[in-house]
Amino acid sequence: MDIGRTNKRVTFCRYVEKENDLFQTEQRIEEVKTVWASVEPTRGREYQEAQRIRPELTYKITTRYHRDITPDMFVKFKDRYFQIISIINVRERNEMIEIICTEKLTEKLLEECTKRQKKMING
Repeated sequence: MDIGRTNKRVTFCRYVEKENDLFQTEQRIEEVKTVWASVEPTRGREYQEAQRIRPELTYKITTRYHRDITPDMFVKFKDRYFQIISIINVRERNEMIEIICTEKLTEKLLEECTKRQKKMING
């Protein structure tokens, strides 16, 4: 692993349910871990959705191995959010991971994707 290429700070986040002052459960974003990583775009595509064209970029984020990073999280880089598609433990050595993710343009879209992921995980 080329440590010099991991020159970006990324934060892994997840939604957690917390009780507010009125004893209601609400979802909040919780930052789990901030690490050094490399962030590289891999490809871009445009597709038709609801009669408009929306760009989607796929990124590869490379960092040291962290066992507590899971696919139900998302990545925050500067003021942008990325949905994790897959996590690859390179050569199964527990030294480096490659995270394939797509950029989400708004926080509303991020919430929708997270809900879909939870439904897939919970059945």
